Amino acid sequence: MTSIPAGIAAQQALTQQAIALETVKKSAEADQAIANLLADAVDNVPKGSRGSVVNITA
Repeated sequence: MTSIPAGIAAQQALTQQAIALETVKKSAEADQAIANLLADAVDNVPKGSRGSVVNITA
């Protein structure tokens, strides 16, 4: 088995780390976009008059 020079191995490790970090960042951005979409959907639900007062003593 042949080993690669330390400099190349270090560069390869840094590249892999950068790719992993970018993947995590994109995933977090996608999660935030979904959360924003859901928050907007909840905010746009029409508010009805029924059920606004609940009698919990009944």
